[in-house]
Amino acid sequence: MTGDNEERLVRLEELVAHQQTAIEDLSRQLTESWKASEKLRREPSRLSDRFEELEDTADAPPANQKPPHW
Repeated sequence: MTGDNEERLVRLEELVAHQQTAIEDLSRQLTESWKASEKLRREPSRLSDRFEELEDTADAPPANQKPPHW
């Protein structure tokens, strides 16, 4: 190989190494985003279930009624 070809090959190998690192970083970020998205997707359902559970166990009178001492 000539000097120019070797330099070109080294530059290409460096470029591929940088691109591989970038792809791995993007893949990791995508995985983390997917996990966060799934957690946020499940949260309203969980909160709704918890709210219904609290409503069922609440002994307090409804908020729009006057307290008994009035």
